Amino acid sequence: MRKSLLSFALLFFLFGTYQLLPKADSTTLMIARKFNRDIFDSNGVKYLQPMVQSINATSNSGFFNQAYVPSKVDKPYYRFGLHGMLGIVPDDLKTYKTIMPAKEFNLDELQKYAHIEINWQDPSKSKVTILDTVGLIYYAFQTIIYDGMQKGRIKIPQTTPTVLGSKQAPRILVPHSATDSIIKENPIYPFLPKNIQDSILNALNRLPEFFDLPQGLEMNTMYALVPQFEIGSLWGTELLLRFIPPVQWDVNIGEFAFWGIGLKHSISQYFEDFPFDLAIQAVYQGTYLKNQIGMTKADLKANATIWNFNLHASKHFENLFDVYTGFSSEFINIESDYIYTLSAQMQCDLGILQCEGNQALPPNPPEYPGDTQPQKTHISLSDSNFKWILGISVPIEPVALFLDMSISKFFMLSGGIEIRF
Repeated sequence: MRKSLLSFALLFFLFGTYQLLPKADSTTLMIARKFNRDIFDSNGVKYLQPMVQSINATSNSGFFNQAYVPSKVDKPYYRFGLHGMLGIVPDDLKTYKTIMPAKEFNLDELQKYAHIEINWQDPSKSKVTILDTVGLIYYAFQTIIYDGMQKGRIKIPQTTPTVLGSKQAPRILVPHSATDSIIKENPIYPFLPKNIQDSILNALNRLPEFFDLPQGLEMNTMYALVPQFEIGSLWGTELLLRFIPPVQWDVNIGEFAFWGIGLKHSISQYFEDFPFDLAIQAVYQGTYLKNQIGMTKADLKANATIWNFNLHASKHFENLFDVYTGFSSEFINIESDYIYTLSAQMQCDLGILQCEGNQALPPNPPEYPGDTQPQKTHISLSDSNFKWILGISVPIEPVALFLDMSISKFFMLSGGIEIRF
């Protein structure tokens, strides 16, 4: 989650009493922020969903390595272990198809932003009354992007990296020659007064021709190491606890906290001479994530709730090992708040940050204040998963070693060591 879905340049011009806007004009920045927000809202779920799927699969691993739970004990027993999880990120979770917030030109929608009285006999006498300057500018830009995509003059990458994908951010080419021809082909354009036509063309030619899409973290694996404590048994039931206090995990994850509580109940205790041990388990978990992403230090805060329900069985081979297997159904919901600014490159293009080559320098008010009005977006993400687990546990009293694999849309290996006392 290193970069947000930002980095697009915007159209900045005014119709009517039309003065071309200065590069860092407040109206220009308003439009830039609006487009950034639409890009984020249109693509944020697709961009972040693979991370949610990977967290779901990783968090819901390593709950069990045997199904045996005694129905009655003279005194409680305990197990404490370190459970490690390693997931392989499949290629289909590394890319997605970009959605552009583009719109087909519609005269009725145009009337929301400006009243146009066309003089069909003498276009120079046409009248334009602006109702919403920012809305009008933004709508014009959206229609240009739409027409350019339809006519093949503006190329959108076929695939874009998800948060787990490539660090090489793709670029969109919007050549000035294309924007000039596209705007001239608009059915309203020939009937606009000459000064308005000139203002539009001049403004379009001031736009950058390359726009960057967000990059990924280039993650091929997901991993976790979780302490787990179990106590049993009461009426054939065990209690499971997991906990990680808030810690700085790594540069990709940031500050991370984790907890979980679960119950496992023996099914095989109700049957005499059952050939193997059988149990059901339910686990509820929560996570907290806080990170700063990219050069602009965008703030991400996310809270997740996770449910796991599983049915598992094991067979003990005396003085050798236990073989265990199970089926698991998993659900995750993440509520995240993302506070972000314009990308560093876009701030340079708008003249509110200073750049040396391709490197943006820190804000230096008052001449280069940077983007001083961060935006906030709330995103809800969810995922469900069903998987099969197969593993082996080797007891070396009072220690046990275990290793298993989980087969689902996200392949996982889980293993660890625990002390039983």
